Amino acid sequence: MMIERRELLMAGAGLAAAGTLAGPAAAQQHRMEGMAMSMTDCIDDCVASHRMCLETAAWLTKQGVASATASLIAMLNDCAELCQATANSMLRESSLHTILCRACADGCERCARECLSHVVGERIKRCSATCKDCAASCRMMADMAS
Repeated sequence: MMIERRELLMAGAGLAAAGTLAGPAAAQQHRMEGMAMSMTDCIDDCVASHRMCLETAAWLTKQGVASATASLIAMLNDCAELCQATANSMLRESSLHTILCRACADGCERCARECLSHVVGERIKRCSATCKDCAASCRMMADMAS
């Protein structure tokens, strides 16, 4: 009986601590929901492009695809980093997010074109489409802030 009570108390303390730690995250989520929907969409598109570019670069490297030139893999990695930095700037509400959005739009457009010039299959086409979506969102976000 004593062990069960201790386990219950420990579980309750763990839940209480989790609730305390979840507070700031919940507040951040509420604040993000209050932002313009387009900024949230743009952040989501940047995160999706970041992930897709990294996964595609890794896939190409593992496949050893002949048409996956070093320049394409470098472009994918550069685009992923730019998308991540742009999403982070919007999440922080940085005053530089407009500059980063313009750069991200340009980078994603170039990456999308580079992907299509090395068509290796559906994965590359999806990566190009994801980059195009991110470019459009970032361009719209930058234009709204101007």
